Amino acid sequence: MESLKDNMMTISSDEFENNIMADAEEFSPAIKQQDSGTHMVPEDDFKAVAYKQEWNEVSKLPAHYIRREDMKIKDVAMKHVLPFLPGKSLMKFRAVSNEWNHWIVCPLLAYQQSTSFQKLSGYFYQVVDVDFQSDPNFLSLDHSANGIPNPSLGFLPERIKVLSSSSGLLLCQGLESYYVCNPLTLDWERIPPHQYYHGSDPAVILAFDPQGNIESYFHLVAAVPLLDQPVVFFEIYSSQSNSWSRSSSECLELEDTTLVGGGLYMKGMAYWSTTSNGVLAFDVKNEVGAVLRVPIPPGRYGALTQVKDELSYVTVYNDCGDVFMLDIYGGMDMSLNHSVCINLGHKKSRQTLEEDPFIDNGTVLCSVLPCINSGDDIVVICTTERIYLYYLSGQKVETFMTPGQLNPKRRFIPYTNSLAAIHELKN
Repeated sequence: MESLKDNMMTISSDEFENNIMADAEEFSPAIKQQDSGTHMVPEDDFKAVAYKQEWNEVSKLPAHYIRREDMKIKDVAMKHVLPFLPGKSLMKFRAVSNEWNHWIVCPLLAYQQSTSFQKLSGYFYQVVDVDFQSDPNFLSLDHSANGIPNPSLGFLPERIKVLSSSSGLLLCQGLESYYVCNPLTLDWERIPPHQYYHGSDPAVILAFDPQGNIESYFHLVAAVPLLDQPVVFFEIYSSQSNSWSRSSSECLELEDTTLVGGGLYMKGMAYWSTTSNGVLAFDVKNEVGAVLRVPIPPGRYGALTQVKDELSYVTVYNDCGDVFMLDIYGGMDMSLNHSVCINLGHKKSRQTLEEDPFIDNGTVLCSVLPCINSGDDIVVICTTERIYLYYLSGQKVETFMTPGQLNPKRRFIPYTNSLAAIHELKN
């Protein structure tokens, strides 16, 4: 991710929409002048296609194989750099040459990129409602590299709300069906009906591990509370069998609490926040559930975040003026690991502080957004005007605009710009 200017001025909603339109325009066919003429990227969807194996009759080796002594810088870039780039950047590079175009649409590169590029690219955000009146939208952290062609996910057959994200794939809920899609390649699959009622705002997580998963199998894990009982059971969907099944595991430790949608999946575990500041954890492979208690002060809420490659629960509050306090909880007992005092430079005039309904006695309303990011330890803070990325190791702050006022009903789902394929489901 390219570094952006700190303390960027907040832009208007019109400018925000223009950025989205610019993203969409960049997905139109690209044309590039070359020595041999003009090369045009096909207008079809950006999907991986079967790679035709060709042979060099002289060396009796595959045509795409290049000996080390014959390798040029463009060959090194194509084989060893492209897998570490976000998907939108790869789409642009299809216009470099026919050779690059054929390699970028090859399923092998899609697999390599989905396992190599695991950085936070942006957020899908949407007001959560029961009648699907609000379309999703996408906030890119780098418009030039991490955009998607259809931020509202209009390529799906019905209006949806986004429930979960995992390694570049999204889980969406329609009126009667779940859908798993890749918003970059526009591939999607409809999930068969589940057996149990999951509710109007279901606590369902997409579990997808691209590493070593050539077939692109995935799971859906639904945490289903029993009516009027402090018991949660789990219904699991497997794309390999294309069927749902009820796990024998049940959780009996969630009395007087409800699950918060938009959980996270990482390292084989599904996690949900709860209204009582606990974390419901479920081992997808071994089908074992447990509740982790987070000892945070009453009335304070946070979000699940990946810190140092482990699950953490992070809270934030505005101490005074421009000073914000981060409390990071983690470990097996979810104890307080450390607190960080940061200055975000959230400058406001006295008149603004008095007139803003989201500010009480000069205190800025703020929250932590869920985040999974490989390589950099990032905490994402959302205020009434801006979104801040705070890098814990380098103590650096990057500033972005906020898509409208901070709305407690708006849900943010972290997303990675990936070429990950979706397993084709059996009929």
